[in-house]
Amino acid sequence: MNFILEELEELKAKHLYREIRELDYQDGTHASYRGKAMTLFCGNDYLGLSRHPRVKAAAIRAIEKMGVGAGAARLTSGTAPSHRKLEEKIAAHKGFDRALVYSAGYLANLGTLTAIADEKTEIIFDKLCHASLIDAVKLSGASFRVFPHSDYDRCEELLAKSTAARKILLAESVFGMDGDVADLERLAEIKTKHNALLFVDDAHGTGVVKIPAMKKADIVTGTLSKAVGSIGGFAVASSDLADLILNRARPFMFATALPPMICEAAHEAFCVMEEEPALFQKLWSNIHAVYAELKKLGFELEAPQSAVLPVILGDEKKALDAFEQLLEQGIFVPAIRYPTVPKGKARLRITVSAAHTDADIRKLVSAMEKIK
Repeated sequence: MNFILEELEELKAKHLYREIRELDYQDGTHASYRGKAMTLFCGNDYLGLSRHPRVKAAAIRAIEKMGVGAGAARLTSGTAPSHRKLEEKIAAHKGFDRALVYSAGYLANLGTLTAIADEKTEIIFDKLCHASLIDAVKLSGASFRVFPHSDYDRCEELLAKSTAARKILLAESVFGMDGDVADLERLAEIKTKHNALLFVDDAHGTGVVKIPAMKKADIVTGTLSKAVGSIGGFAVASSDLADLILNRARPFMFATALPPMICEAAHEAFCVMEEEPALFQKLWSNIHAVYAELKKLGFELEAPQSAVLPVILGDEKKALDAFEQLLEQGIFVPAIRYPTVPKGKARLRITVSAAHTDADIRKLVSAMEKIK
């Protein structure tokens, strides 16, 4: 078993070794790490809904009535009225006929794509698609081609060359490591022209970025663990397509269902999202404030398109050193390295929430100034 230690040492030598860091949370944006107070710019709870009073109250009511578990997979005996209610809310929120809820966002991508793709399918996808989508492509048995990130001319060229009986164009609405937004209008035009299905992962877009062209997709997946503030995943599609996915998606068929308490919390989060637009406005105010201050310090950032603001450092060791220096100042911003991002593209990944205060942002900017 010498290979185990050898491979661990190799990871350390390349500055790619990872370890779990336990945070003692005080709220969504503050925690204690090894006894030191931390301000967090590392999570995906973009609207702060995981701590919203209405969302917590909905979960507590559901626990008191239904307990903490679902008991079984959805198609066995694990579907409750809470699942149906949440699916109806998601479908209406996204403007599609029907939604299916999974027990994780990763499983939503894995189950949905493998349900509609097979060896007669060719999948064309963006190079920066999430690991869950790439794993789904490989497991589906379909042939596939990759186009450079947001290179829509190359995307169309690959799709035009495809002779597959079924073609799927795969993209994300918001790319989680770069924070940029896909041109879904262009992708919809390409898929229509070449008779393909358009599959969009909206994990980082839901509740953060409003994209009218999203409704032109055939399938949209997403997660309940980011702006919705809970856990789980979903897929929305036409009624017939959703029915096919329900009958073929193995993670839907064989994984234990989300607990009803989670469904009730997520349902309430969507209600808050729709009824309290000030949260969305506060999020974007915070995003622009962080961006403007970091630009003043001389950091190279693209104009923000989402709540993800990457500071590209390139070298893995440099990213880790920056992370440690921020940690010493009570700021938790993760160093993102290969294979999460391409080699040579290591970065600090700053994520902004509506729950951040002006004081939190000042503390981040002060710490970034010191490491500059």
